[in-house]
Order: sequence, then structure tokens, then C-alpha cells
Amino acid sequence: MTSPSPQPVAVGQAAGTGSKRGDARRAAGFTGPGWLMMAFPPVVTFVVMLWGITGPSYWRDEAATMSAAERSLPNLLRTLGNIDAVHGAYYFLAWVMVRLGGPGELVTRLPSAVAMAGAALAVAALGRRLISPRAGLAAGLVFAVLPEVSFYGQDARPYAIVVALATLASYLLVGALQAGDARTRARWLAAYAVCLAALGIVDIFGLLVVPAHAVTVALRYLRAGRDARSLALGWLAAVVFGFALTSPVLALGFVQRGTLSWLTAPGLSDVTGLHALVGPTIMADLVVLAIACGIVVSAVLGRERLRASWPGLLTSLCLPWLILPPAILLIGSLITPLYTLRYVLLCIPAIALFAGAALASLGWVAGTAVLVVLAVLGAPAQRHFREPDGHGDNVRQANRIVAAHMRRGDALLEFKAENFAQAYPYGMRKLDAVAQARSPVASATLVGTFLPDPVVRQRLTRVSRVWVVEYGHPAPLVVLNGMHFRLVHAWRTSDIWLFLYAHPTSS
Repeated sequence: MTSPSPQPVAVGQAAGTGSKRGDARRAAGFTGPGWLMMAFPPVVTFVVMLWGITGPSYWRDEAATMSAAERSLPNLLRTLGNIDAVHGAYYFLAWVMVRLGGPGELVTRLPSAVAMAGAALAVAALGRRLISPRAGLAAGLVFAVLPEVSFYGQDARPYAIVVALATLASYLLVGALQAGDARTRARWLAAYAVCLAALGIVDIFGLLVVPAHAVTVALRYLRAGRDARSLALGWLAAVVFGFALTSPVLALGFVQRGTLSWLTAPGLSDVTGLHALVGPTIMADLVVLAIACGIVVSAVLGRERLRASWPGLLTSLCLPWLILPPAILLIGSLITPLYTLRYVLLCIPAIALFAGAALASLGWVAGTAVLVVLAVLGAPAQRHFREPDGHGDNVRQANRIVAAHMRRGDALLEFKAENFAQAYPYGMRKLDAVAQARSPVASATLVGTFLPDPVVRQRLTRVSRVWVVEYGHPAPLVVLNGMHFRLVHAWRTSDIWLFLYAHPTSS
């Protein structure tokens, strides 16, 4: 965050004072203060991610991760041939982490925490390269305090890694756009191609950043630089190479597209709810106000200051990055549902970069004040995300309830909660799943296969007590009709219902 008087210079561009060697060293972040500015955001982000990381219970999607990570490697490979191949790379990472440190929340969520810290570093580096070191510092710190960053930085799912790789890809693209010669640009684009491949392999929805980058490259091409044609062709070759490496995952994802059947058509609330990428509405309003004030302050200080504080490449990179991924999914959902907020988390760094530019434009004192207020406004959401039901489903407590009240021979019926028994080694996992034809491991699936109701009813004649686990709103238990079970007890934890039924003759 800069004071109003100095004129920031876009690092990596020709304008500025000092030797070329000095400019290169500043761009790389090798100077003392510059190194500290680069290091501070990822350190702060990592500390924030570790704060309360084991507090929230695994939720249903994390239970799917545990279902995959705790089986043998050959069985995991067979499972990916049936379902969720698009998350295969992440499941392999989780498989390794579980064998190194066990199935606890700290171990399984640690890759996401590290990824968000890496994303903060890339955000700071982008802000430094595009605007100034202090703008990079501000952008990285804004990123660190956003509640959604904490939620997915404490989530045993691949979305934090997607955010990190999308930001790294954007940094590599900017490096290619600012490269001074063809050989240097080729190196940047080669790294960019590998990063895109990794992004698509981790989650194919991460490739939504590519259309945004296409707009950035097209705008640079339209500016008619001397080597704009070779730049555009080089970028296109990098994209083709990245997609070629990702193609097996893309093909399997298409074959297994039925796994998206849980998505529903987005409505107006989904469009207006995009502010959640920043946090509560008041946080989003503050960020928009800060950006508007930053532009006004820069304009008042003169055209040169406006250009330095809000360079064209910042806008041409971040606006498409912010707008196109959700727009593509929302428009595509007119054909088939594709949109959910976590698929566009990769847009958060673009918001942080705009906010960082704004805070730097406002000056050190005002910029720091805005950052502090932003952190304070996000504190309630930050605390909530770290509560036992902070991720929505308190599967841990549900399993503890079952473990505390279960008896030998108890049966289990699950409705829309088939993953919950896989989340923890106690509780539901110890019950006899009477509705299962084959277990998740035996069937090489994440939830197992299930029997028709008549067979389930036949099995229930041999048990005296049955636990019914339901997710969301309880539905009529048709399968128990006429079975002479009576409700003994009911519990609710977060959005999970537990019903214990027993025969009147059982003690």
C-alpha cells in the first residue's frame, strides 16, 4: 500500500528508473524489502488456514474423499474407472496423505491449506509484476482474509489447488506477455502449458480460466504489438498442448458426466450470490467502494498516476478472469445444470488483485484501515466456518451419537447420506448396512451398491434395532411400513437426522 506521493512503476515493463539488472532483481523479488513483501501474504494465509483447521467436521464431499483415500491403491484405480475420475489426481494425493499421517482432519486438509498459501504468493507476485510491490502485498493480504479462502483452504477437496494453479497460470501468462524476446516468452509459455495441464487434471472446471486468458491475449493482439502474432500463436500452442495432456481426464469426465446430476438449474439468487466469493454482502460492498475510491484518487492525482496504479494489463487480465468463468457456467446451465459457486472459486484472486490495486492507490493509512475493516467484517464468517458444523454437515457428531448408543447387531439405513459412514472409523461404519448389496470397496464405487426394497425388508426381519440416517428434510420411511418397528429416539445435528427404531420386544 503506497502513499499518494510516489509514482508506482509497473514492474517488468520498460518504464522506470535504474539499471535493467536492478529492475530484474525487483521483478524477481530478490531485494530485502521486496522479498518480505512477497513472503508475508503466504505466511499470513497459511497461519489463517491452520487456525481451527480441525474444528469443522468432515462434510459429505469430504466423506467421499475419505472413502477414496482409505482403500487400496488397486481398488482406487478401479473406482476411478467407474466414478469421479475428474478428481482422480486429488484422490491419489489424499491417499498418500492418509498413509503418511492418518485420516485426521489436519492431515487430509493440509494440502488445501498449503495450496491457498501458494495462491496468496502468486497473487502477491502478480500484483507486484502488474502494479507495484505494495499493491502485491495488499492483494495478497486481501486474499488471506476472505472467508471463502478459509472455507476451501480447510477442505479435503481439490478446489484450493485449483485456485492456486489458476493463479499460477495467470502469473505465467503475464510473464509471457511481458517477455522481452522470443526465447524468454517460449519458456514462460512452456511453463504455462504444463500448469494448464496440471489444472485440468486436478479439476476440469479449472480450465474455465482459459477463455478468460484468451480475451487477455486477444486484447494484447489488438494493440498490434510488433510480435503480437507470434505471441498469439505461441499461447494457442501452449493451450493445445495443455488440453492434450488433460484429454484423458476430459474424456473420462464426459463419460462419467452423470456425477453432476445433483446440480440444479441456477436462478437469480445464484447470480446475485456471486458476492459470496468475497464474503458477506457488506464485505463485497466495501471492496467495490474501495476500488471505486482507488480509481478516483488515482485519477485526481493525474493521468500518469492512473495508468501506473491501474495498468491496462491488470484490467485485461482480471476482468475476463472475474466475469467469464461464472458466465460460461450460467449460460451453459440453460442446456444442462453446470453451475455451483465452488466451480468459480478460481475467480477470487482477480478480486484480490483489484482490491490490492485499490488499497495501494488509497495510500498506506487509508489502505491499511480498509484492510483491517475488511478482516473485521469477515470475522463472524471466519469463526462460523471453524465450528463443528461450519462446513454444513456435522458428520462427526452424528457418528459420535451412533457410537454412544449403538448395540451389537444394529442395522443401518441411509437416505441421501451414503457417504457419511465413510467419514470416520467409528459410529455408522460399525453398523450392518442392510440396504447395501456391495460395499464401496467391493463394488469399486464411493458409496456402494444397493438392494431393492423387498430384499431390504427381508433383511430387516432379522434385526431388532435399525438406525435411519437422513440428510436434509426427513422423508416418509416407506421401507419400514408394516415392519412393526417403533421410534425409540431421534437426534438432529446440523442438517443430519438420526432415528433409532426398535422392535417392541427388544430391550
